[in-house]
Amino acid sequence: MNTASGSLKSVSYGEVSPPPGEAVAISPVDFDATLACLKHAFKALDLWLIHEIDPQMLLARDGYPIGKARQWLFFHPRYAARLLEANPAALIEIPLKIAVLQMPDGRVLVRHMDIEAQLLRYPGMAALASELADVMRRVLARLA
Repeated sequence: MNTASGSLKSVSYGEVSPPPGEAVAISPVDFDATLACLKHAFKALDLWLIHEIDPQMLLARDGYPIGKARQWLFFHPRYAARLLEANPAALIEIPLKIAVLQMPDGRVLVRHMDIEAQLLRYPGMAALASELADVMRRVLARLA
């Protein structure tokens, strides 16, 4: 419960307008199927789901009901080793992250950073940046 008022507090969703360097895909399937597709994509691409954050549960703890939402951090040590060899300053950019959000109108959005643009800010990262951008494309292709 919201401790300030003792009741549920409505959350009005704002407009989804990603800033430069981010992408939004609309999933053709419902929320749970989207999560399942993404998990299958991770397995098929030998990626590790490192951590799952459940914003819906966290906000509900203080009385803020929202639609279904997840944030997933994922990666694989083989990429981390290559990143460190190329430019250790880029370590802050990993793991990769996907946010899945069910909007009030029922649409399921999948958001992520443009990993290629993110990593190209660091010298020596062109090859890995391109490869990881392709990995992200392949993950999202599993939604179709």
